[in-house]
Amino acid sequence: MNNKFKPNKITNIVYYSLIFIVFLLTILRWISAFNSDIVVINQEINSHVSNFSLSLLFYLAIGFSWTLQGISFKKIVVLGIVTMIANILCETVMGFMNTPDLIDAVYGIVGTIVSFCFLWASRKWGITPIQETD
Repeated sequence: MNNKFKPNKITNIVYYSLIFIVFLLTILRWISAFNSDIVVINQEINSHVSNFSLSLLFYLAIGFSWTLQGISFKKIVVLGIVTMIANILCETVMGFMNTPDLIDAVYGIVGTIVSFCFLWASRKWGITPIQETD
């Protein structure tokens, strides 16, 4: 990977905190499949948290690596829009792959928006150019 930017310390802390939270939510969701007494916040969130986590992690990981590589923010925005559209399509049209559930799509869109907020803020305040040495 040929990075043109490096993240500031606080940006790294927030980035890895988001990844940790996503993994924690996902693990709790998997455990709750075997033990119904374990609930992530409430039963509603428990049944949709995987879409939130997958969307957030997908967009966050790709978007942040693109940010560090100096790829145009417009392309990062397009990736986010495609992720949201994919959520809607998978949860409405593609019933053969997934049980249609519009609330799942909403949770996926919220995960994408959370990632977008981080990507926008890190692009604006959280990265510094890498000085190339000859």
